Amino acid sequence: MRFTTFTRTVMAVAVTVGAIIAGMPSKADALVFAPGDAVLVIYGNDNEGYMNLGNWNTLKTNGGSFDVSSILNATGVSGTNTIQYTVVGNAGSTLVPMWFGNSTDISTWTSTNKNQVSPNTYNTALTNWAGALQAVNGGAGDPSKQIYGKGDSTSFHTYLNPQDNNLLAAAIPGTKRGSADIDSVLYLLERTGAASTLAGVANGFLNSQTQMFTVSAVPIPAAAVLFATGMIGLIGIARRTQRLAV
Repeated sequence: MRFTTFTRTVMAVAVTVGAIIAGMPSKADALVFAPGDAVLVIYGNDNEGYMNLGNWNTLKTNGGSFDVSSILNATGVSGTNTIQYTVVGNAGSTLVPMWFGNSTDISTWTSTNKNQVSPNTYNTALTNWAGALQAVNGGAGDPSKQIYGKGDSTSFHTYLNPQDNNLLAAAIPGTKRGSADIDSVLYLLERTGAASTLAGVANGFLNSQTQMFTVSAVPIPAAAVLFATGMIGLIGIARRTQRLAV
């Protein structure tokens, strides 16, 4: 099989991106999370899927890639509504640091918007949710459980999205959304002190085709995220074409 110069260039870029992602950790356990952990939430229909992404500081520094095919399937998070996703977490008993996913880059947040973030409201809801999940999964429940019904008493919806408005229990301003649609960039924001410390620290992307959730180690433009995920798709197509040509 012959490759053009352009094809070889595309494949080289894709291999580089793919190699970086392949070396990153992946988890698929029942959700029990402690202070300092980052949690991926995938929702939008009757079922919700959760995954502990591990330590937040490690994730935002090194990035990561996670196979969510066990969540994105016919018996998991599927339905007629658009699938949404976010990342949540906090440092524990203190109000900050706290982090969450958002559909808008930090550059669009005004000082008023930042002042409207309520760490106390957010952390109370998040801590209560963590405690409810710990109580269930610490018992005799299925250790591989990742899918929870939206109406479950331990669901993300019950604690952090009761109004279906994606405002994280009314902890962020109504003009901002604490989630993104699948195949759209999720901006990961962190607050370490006063409202003015709210900053973008990483980007996430949930790809419906590869069924992978990927976090970049540093915030990058949305176009670059889309380009990188496109390269990963191209390498898959190229490999399949090569096998058919043999």
